[in-house]
Amino acid sequence: MAEAKLTIEEIEKIQQLLEKGYTAKELAKKYGVDRSTIYRQVKYRYSAKRMPLEVKNKIIKKIKEGYTKAEAAQMYNVPLSTVLWFTKGLPSIRHEGTHIIRKHGIELLRRLLRDGCLVSNFVPATVRNLQRHFPMIRSARFKNRTIFYLEGREEETIEAFFRENPSRVINYSSIEELAFLLGVKISKKEQKNLLEKYRKKRETYLRSIRLIQLTLNHFCDEEDIEWAKPSFRLMPRRKNFEVIGEGK
Repeated sequence: MAEAKLTIEEIEKIQQLLEKGYTAKELAKKYGVDRSTIYRQVKYRYSAKRMPLEVKNKIIKKIKEGYTKAEAAQMYNVPLSTVLWFTKGLPSIRHEGTHIIRKHGIELLRRLLRDGCLVSNFVPATVRNLQRHFPMIRSARFKNRTIFYLEGREEETIEAFFRENPSRVINYSSIEELAFLLGVKISKKEQKNLLEKYRKKRETYLRSIRLIQLTLNHFCDEEDIEWAKPSFRLMPRRKNFEVIGEGK
C-alpha cells in the first residue's frame, strides 16, 4: 500500500498546529497519514521532486559562494541526500565530509599537545579530520605504521616510536632512516643514547616472548612425564586378509 503524501499547504498547516500544541498522533489521524510521515515531512519541508526552483537556486548559490553541500542543506532545512541529488554536476569548493571534532578527536588532540606525537592507540581517520583544522599536524609512514606528530617535535617522535614499539629492531640505520623521513638530523651521540636506552627494553621484550613460547619439554625431561593412557582399545592386526570376491 502506497504511503499517503502531504501537500506543501498541508505541511505549513501542520507546522502551525504543532506550534499551537497539537500532537503528531492527533495530526496523523486528522490527515490520514502515519505519524512518521508527520515527523519526516515536517522536519524536512521539501523533497527532491517538489522543491521550488527558487529554493534550489538559493542552495546552488550558497555552494558557489564557498559553503559545503551539507551546510547549504542545513541552512534551508533540506535533506543532504536531496541536495546531493540535484547538485551532482556541481563541484564543492571546500572538502566535503565531517567537520566536527568529537570527544575522541579532542582526546587525541590533547595527547598530541602533551606528547608531541601519536604512534599507537589511535584511529587514523580521526586524526586526518584534525589535520583539516590544524595544518601543523604532520604525518609520516614508517615500517608499515602511520605516525602523526607536531611540527618542531620530531626528536620526541623518534624516541616515542622506539619506546612504544619494542618489537622493532633498533640500530643506527633505523634511527637515521626515521630521522631522514621526518626531516631532522640526529648526532651520533644522541643515536648512541637511544640505542643504550631502548636496546635493553627490546631484549626484555624478546625474552618475555621466548618464555611464552616455551613448551613442557623445556621444564622437565620426557622420561619424567607420565603420559595418559588411551581410553580406547586398539584392535589387533590380522595376519591373513580375505579379499572380497575371491575364494578362501
